[in-house]
Amino acid sequence: MKRSYVLYTTLCAVVVGVILCYVFVFSDEEIQRQVASTFEKIDIQTSHQTASLPPVEAAQDDEDIDTTDALEQINQIDEVYYSDTIGAYLVLTEQAEFFEVSGNGTRVNSVFQLENTGQMRLDDFIGMRMVEENLVYAVTANGTLITIEREEGRWVERPRKQIKGLVSEDRIFGLGYDRESNRLFMMNRLADTPDLELLYIEEREIEPEAPAENELEESTESDDNVEGTEESTEETTTENVSTSDGVSSDTAVAEEEAPENEQDTPDEAVEEKEPETEWMLDSRQALSADGMSASIQQKFERFEGVGLVERQGRIYVLDSEELVLYTVNPEEGTINGQMVTPRVYDSTGMFLQDNEIFAIVHPEVFDLDAFVSVD
Repeated sequence: MKRSYVLYTTLCAVVVGVILCYVFVFSDEEIQRQVASTFEKIDIQTSHQTASLPPVEAAQDDEDIDTTDALEQINQIDEVYYSDTIGAYLVLTEQAEFFEVSGNGTRVNSVFQLENTGQMRLDDFIGMRMVEENLVYAVTANGTLITIEREEGRWVERPRKQIKGLVSEDRIFGLGYDRESNRLFMMNRLADTPDLELLYIEEREIEPEAPAENELEESTESDDNVEGTEESTEETTTENVSTSDGVSSDTAVAEEEAPENEQDTPDEAVEEKEPETEWMLDSRQALSADGMSASIQQKFERFEGVGLVERQGRIYVLDSEELVLYTVNPEEGTINGQMVTPRVYDSTGMFLQDNEIFAIVHPEVFDLDAFVSVD
């Protein structure tokens, strides 16, 4: 009897606890969105891992493919971006290779070689950003924007576009994304000055060119000539019709039926072309350094920034030569700095992982030990 009492009491307590937990915790819409977002990320990570492509030759046993040694292919790292959405590292090298590496840093999920021929040859990569789980943007020092998309399990490159509106004095670096305005942004240091700017760029549709006035005039003249020709040949046409009534009536019936046949063509068969777009400079935002201390201000005059990381509404930029981590407040248009550990000297870039900022200090090979926290 006593055991039954304890058992029923425990079960009742569990049921009441579950009900109270749902009422006070999981009934909150924000918590429900967070839970749904977590499960969505898990699904995305699973899809990326199952659809990954080994970059090395498959073993004889296709079910046991080991790509661990493929990490040795990643030499001279140029840019690194860690995606919390897919749980993987995205890497660009100086040889214009793009890698997706597993979150534990032990496996290459996929790799492809960017073309470096033709008119838009690649310069040094200065920034990379994942906008969606299947869409990555990268930018080079000469203002070329590279679009990399995941299609049917493969990362592929789309046509490159030159960012319009930049000038020769611009010294751009880094790449970020403003979700509210759907714009990309970079940092810029004006040549021979310590002044910094935020450059916002947006994608715009290319409007079709309107016909020139001369073309319109020529078109009008040609129409007038056609009307004159029709009037001059009206009598001849009438005579021909009168002498061959049978033939002309058949021809008229055929001409009347032709438009009906054309109208039978379904609208779905006519493919609409996607509008062409271009990336253009939208605005420049100057950054004020008035709040810096005298020691940081002195180092700021020799500013040579690398990387660009966004966290909680702030932008972080590293000057590894002067060992200063700068913080930018875009809303107020200000920049300030603080000293960091000497281990980041000669760093080539930064990325954010688990809300922690890491600097790339050994870009020769891909190794998690080559990334140092600067927080």
